[in-house]
Amino acid sequence: MLVDNAIAMGDKVALTHTYSTFIPQQIICYELLDKPFYLTAAEALFTLKGSLGRSQQLGCSIVKYPCRLNCYKLKDPGGIAAKVDGNNDIPTLTPVQDAQVNKQGGRRAAAAATLGGVAAALIVIVIVVVVYICLMRLKRIMRQTSETASSMPSPTVEMGRSNDSAQIDELCPHIARQLTILELEQATRSFNQGNIVGEDRFGLVYQGLLQDGSIVAIKRRIFSLMQDFTCQVRQISCIHHIHLVKLIGYYEDSYQQILVYEHLPNGHVGNHLYDSEGFPIGKLDLWRRLSIALGASKGLEHLHSLDPPLVHTNFKTRNVLLDESYTAKVSGYGFGTLQRQADQAAASSCLDCFLDPELCSSENYREESDVYSFGVFLLELISGCEVYNKNMSMAEENLVFQAKAKAKDSEGLEKFIDITLGEHEKHGARRMMRLALLCIGMSYTRPSMGQIVQELERIQREIAPLYSQVNEDVAVVTLGSELFQ
Repeated sequence: MLVDNAIAMGDKVALTHTYSTFIPQQIICYELLDKPFYLTAAEALFTLKGSLGRSQQLGCSIVKYPCRLNCYKLKDPGGIAAKVDGNNDIPTLTPVQDAQVNKQGGRRAAAAATLGGVAAALIVIVIVVVVYICLMRLKRIMRQTSETASSMPSPTVEMGRSNDSAQIDELCPHIARQLTILELEQATRSFNQGNIVGEDRFGLVYQGLLQDGSIVAIKRRIFSLMQDFTCQVRQISCIHHIHLVKLIGYYEDSYQQILVYEHLPNGHVGNHLYDSEGFPIGKLDLWRRLSIALGASKGLEHLHSLDPPLVHTNFKTRNVLLDESYTAKVSGYGFGTLQRQADQAAASSCLDCFLDPELCSSENYREESDVYSFGVFLLELISGCEVYNKNMSMAEENLVFQAKAKAKDSEGLEKFIDITLGEHEKHGARRMMRLALLCIGMSYTRPSMGQIVQELERIQREIAPLYSQVNEDVAVVTLGSELFQ
């Protein structure tokens, strides 16, 4: 009524709380600064009707006087459009559900954040897997490269073990250095008995510490001195292979001859196979034993590949040493001929079970003799027993005779295999046993060291699935055997 009267009278009224009474929560009226503004009620109503009729999206301004009327679209809490004086013909403001819009936007943002997190996690996982695969392939390539590089022919292949020192120096730049007796005495505390770690055919073996801080094994011979010792040392120091013990230095005078080798902390293989009585102790699983056999066979194969071939002549378990990672390295090579000349006798086959029984004399050593010795070495690895221990009353009871007797039937073969091996390892042990019997057979039936390497690699690939920790380092390609076809 107040609005109608205002229109009829043409009076001017203040557009303040009176007008907002008729249209609650629809129009907000402001005063700018401290200046009140006045509109006729009729003008205000007509302006409102016209604005509402044009659009529901209201963002208009009414400026006739120094002040401005801003009209904003507001929400209707009840969800019902407002009416003016009960007249439905008057356009009213229709509220928009801003809360629902904001809620939907929040859900979309949360979903997008979740998807982004999942995608980022998947990308990180893929990157980690790819990097791991690349590293493992690089490791395998580096290992194969190392094996190939270390298996390249040594300079002795070209020089043919010449006695010309000048030619040796030219072909082999890394000659074993000649040490002084003072340095060797300091390294071994004047060859103190507390430094003795073993003894072999050459003499006593001492552990020493050189001035450069390197730990070495020092072999000392003080009787039956060898002839041409220095020349032989210089030739042997030219032979390099990952599975051969490296000769570092030497010394010679009229009283003694000394060889200095790299030190291998795990000693010889026998320390890890059997006790002082020659019985199994079960420290090595079949995978480790097979890896040791493969490393030793590669060392011998390299010696046989030289021109002319270098025959070890004294290969046995005590001459297969292990480094900190149990990599096998062959020692004692290159001095067999000089030792036999100095000792004036070769070991008897009755006393040395590693010695080829077909040898007529100490002068006809050949590659097949090393193969026989390697076969005896395999028998020790398979059985875990020493080839000839203190409990054997006769030489005929040694491991070689037992192997040939028990290999005739499967029950006897099972008894020969080391009892500390698991049942799942017996198949691989039988494969090794079959190879060992070929090695200790007649000389004309024995495989070459190259064939032995190939067969051991094939056996290694066959048993690899039993050892999950090494599956990633073993090639999946299976090669055929040349020995059993």
